[in-house]
Amino acid sequence: MNNRRYVIGSLLLTLVLFLAACSGYTPESSAKSSEPAPVTLRLLTWAGDRYQQLYDRFHEKYPWITIEPVKVEANEKDIMAKIDEMRKAGTPADLAWIDGDLLAYEEKGLLENLKPYMDKDSSFQDKVLPDGYFDTMNFRGRRLAVPFVDVPMWIVVNKDLLAKHGVEMPPNSWTFDDFRSIAKQVTDPAQGEYGLTTSNEFVMRLLPIKAAADGHATNLAYLNEGMTQSLLNTPAVLDDVRWLTDFVTGDGSMLSWSKAKEQHDIPRNFLNGKTAFEVGGDWLLPRLKRDAKFNWDILPFPRGKLNQYSFHIYGPLALLSGSEHKDEAYRWISFQFELEAQKWKIDEGANASVIDPELTDYIDKAPIWQGRNIEAVKMNKDNVLVLPGATIPGFSEYNWVNMINEIVFNGYDMKHLIPETEAWNQKTLQLREQWKQQSIK
Repeated sequence: MNNRRYVIGSLLLTLVLFLAACSGYTPESSAKSSEPAPVTLRLLTWAGDRYQQLYDRFHEKYPWITIEPVKVEANEKDIMAKIDEMRKAGTPADLAWIDGDLLAYEEKGLLENLKPYMDKDSSFQDKVLPDGYFDTMNFRGRRLAVPFVDVPMWIVVNKDLLAKHGVEMPPNSWTFDDFRSIAKQVTDPAQGEYGLTTSNEFVMRLLPIKAAADGHATNLAYLNEGMTQSLLNTPAVLDDVRWLTDFVTGDGSMLSWSKAKEQHDIPRNFLNGKTAFEVGGDWLLPRLKRDAKFNWDILPFPRGKLNQYSFHIYGPLALLSGSEHKDEAYRWISFQFELEAQKWKIDEGANASVIDPELTDYIDKAPIWQGRNIEAVKMNKDNVLVLPGATIPGFSEYNWVNMINEIVFNGYDMKHLIPETEAWNQKTLQLREQWKQQSIK
């Protein structure tokens, strides 16, 4: 019996060795071939080293993939130039944060369509995302980018300055009338104290929110329901611009650029502690925690006549068509929606993109919000308005912010808004028709 077992064992061993020899297989080479080759992904970003911790966490999950951030200025011209420069150098970029008009990148063939990747990505099957989450980044059936981060914004409040003037912290249900009244109450020019920081954030964020909350425009940036035309030339929206201008020219609760300069620009920096209100997002929070010498907190944007909205920016992240590591680069995109990455972004002051009870509960635990108005943070997940533009033809040429800045802070005549708005409305329709004709061809 022992001899029989030995013979059978010998035959099996011989067969295994024979098959291995025919296939070129050895246990040692198998172990080596199962290890993916190291890959470095070049990511164009203007964030500096702020996201290094997230890069490291990704690397822990995929040890063979390293994210190499490549610094670029946050504008369309510089990003495109860097993509071209790296391609010519033989070190093409794989991923990019996108600023400006996504269609300008699409027209040059710089973007990979992410939809096929996401359709095959099983990790997305059990995730719940906000309605229309990818709408601003889809175009003609192609997904040109995904939101890398959901940046919510608030009214940041100097509670010490309010208390000095006998004003209590307003409730989250406060109104635009409350906002204006408090700004006037805490203004004391003799002490160099003002209700509002001399900041164009009020032009870019507060004013469009008011127009939407009062029912004067359906979308941010004063765009109509179909996002095909600007309503900045309509009487109701023009009245909104006058409303903010009156803070400077009538109430005196916000200074013009020239008046702020006379005070050494102290009223232009909320961190100086001389102003009560500023608009802030995740970019301001680290500086507040580090440098503010006063007690600060946040409030949601005020309630309008019809609604109370929160202002969000979806930062586009694109997979570049010139990447030599597209599958690995897509892993970085998919990783953004894992709970680990979502919690890290909450810790940094951003909003969770994925709708999940675990993430909602995590807001209460996030160190950045301890001792602050956490209910306002939770409110900002609802009634969201997202700044449009990424796939609106000609949006990067829509000069609405600069035009209103000049009116509010420099005293320019408001009549210039009407012809400039009408010119852009005509231009965007022309560009839409050009895209339509290209599609037909």
